[in-house]
Amino acid sequence: MRKKIYLAIAYTGYEELSFDLANKEAARLINEGHFVFSPISMSHPISKLGSLDGSWDTWKELDMEFIRWCDEVHVINFNDLATKNSVGVNDEVKYAKEIGKEVIYIQKF
Repeated sequence: MRKKIYLAIAYTGYEELSFDLANKEAARLINEGHFVFSPISMSHPISKLGSLDGSWDTWKELDMEFIRWCDEVHVINFNDLATKNSVGVNDEVKYAKEIGKEVIYIQKF
């Protein structure tokens, strides 16, 4: 079954690694036939080229809209501490659970 997936990952302090991992996981999921919104894949280059702030405050409202759109939220966990301390990931997971979305953690160690 094709699903609409929101792909979350810790970003601050791991910008290039997060961008790389998010793109690879998004490609994998798309190859499986799913519809994927990967906010880091979109916002990372827009922030750089558009001179926008890469902070959670800049992207929160947009990202929450896509969480409402999705069937599931997938969280890429490449570092337990980074995931645990990510303000964005914590807000995304909390909101997803509040509105009844399934949250799936993908381990990438």
